[in-house]
Amino acid sequence: MVLDIKSIFTRNFINLSLNQAVNIIATLIYTPILFQTLGDENFGLIHLAFSILTLYAIFVRFGYDFNAPVKIAKIYDKQEEASYVNRIINLRVFLSLILLLTSIPIILIFVEGNLNKILIFSFTILISESLNPLFFFQGKNKILPQVILNFFSKSIYIILILLFISGSNDAYLANFFYGISISIFYIIYWITYFKKSAIRNIGFSIRKTIFSFKENFVFFTSSAFAHFSLNSALILLSLFVSDKELGRFTLAYKIVFILRMVPVFFVQSVLQQASKSFISSKEEYKVYTNRYFKFGLLITFFISILSCFFSDLIIYIFAHEKINYSSNILSLMSFIPFLAMLNFKNLVFILVNDLKSILNTATFWTLIFMISSSLILCKINGGIGLAYALLATEIFSFLIHYFLIKKNG
Repeated sequence: MVLDIKSIFTRNFINLSLNQAVNIIATLIYTPILFQTLGDENFGLIHLAFSILTLYAIFVRFGYDFNAPVKIAKIYDKQEEASYVNRIINLRVFLSLILLLTSIPIILIFVEGNLNKILIFSFTILISESLNPLFFFQGKNKILPQVILNFFSKSIYIILILLFISGSNDAYLANFFYGISISIFYIIYWITYFKKSAIRNIGFSIRKTIFSFKENFVFFTSSAFAHFSLNSALILLSLFVSDKELGRFTLAYKIVFILRMVPVFFVQSVLQQASKSFISSKEEYKVYTNRYFKFGLLITFFISILSCFFSDLIIYIFAHEKINYSSNILSLMSFIPFLAMLNFKNLVFILVNDLKSILNTATFWTLIFMISSSLILCKINGGIGLAYALLATEIFSFLIHYFLIKKNG
């Protein structure tokens, strides 16, 4: 049975979906507020800044979102677990501070207008990413605490928006509040966790930080290539279009980006059981992954059809006004979740077998394809061109992963 309520997949998928449901509901509330209060130009700028900080977050996470959950699942000693978690948090906070200190002078010198101030105040997002405990919750198969933290932080974020953002001059506060609201809850959680663990040495150590840096460098490069492919679209588009078009494209892109997480949830939800099945029986592994692959294709195809057919209504719900440009972009990109799901079996196979070199090569060539196709098509047809480039990138990603697995199989 695909959706056995007691299965690890179902529990993980439900919790991840709940977490995303919190994001969707919060986005439905604050997106029209920000879009109408700040205007489409500033709305585009705050999401451009958000995209830049999301790329920065790749360096901060340093690939531990890939392999840390698996390692934590195998650690049974509480002291050893707390020590390992402490090493990851230390490295992440250290990297976020380095990026903050090196970036601010560059922003002040080279970035002009509203984007200058928005970018500087957006660095709270980077701090929140360094403290994000999702990797730990995934390793413990307890994602519900992340849902709770996310719910309260988003609630505080919406309250802060309503209280303090009243016009276009307040655009710099949008990302600042986003980062600070979640950072507070993450800090409270980690203080509670380390107190309970009774670990003695939680101070910063250069030696341990260097060790962590070397330990995870390969996973970091794979993670970086994959995240650049997903998160650099708005940055590339900003080189060719006005702030107004960027803002209207962003409206559709935000929705697609939320839906694009469904295939990611499938991979994260099956990974633990797939690893066990692969060790015990290759045939059992094949049956298990095929079952959820078919189910995932069905779900994502249904989601894609709905988002394409109701694109006008969806944009109206998010923006509280009819915007034909955004609706057209959403219609075009609505099949991205379905195309991303095609790569499900490839990604699970690579992660289960720890095929780092294949993952590195595949994500690198996907990034090259995404950047080159986006630059060409954005130059030709702006946001419409970028939509086609992102669709083509999902297809290319599936093909290159499949080809490399077969080549090295």
